[in-house]
Amino acid sequence: MKCPVCGEEVDLFDICDNCNYQNSGPDEKETDVKGPNKISLKEARENYKRGIKH
Repeated sequence: MKCPVCGEEVDLFDICDNCNYQNSGPDEKETDVKGPNKISLKEARENYKRGIKH
């Protein structure tokens, strides 16, 4: 499975070694704040593009 933030391989519900985002599964919406991430998927993607790891 691909990390929804950076695209690296990551298992379901595992934390990505590349960007530190926890994969919350296929039902995660861009604006949801789920699990331990404390930010939305959209925010995490924007941060990653700016070079900020979660």
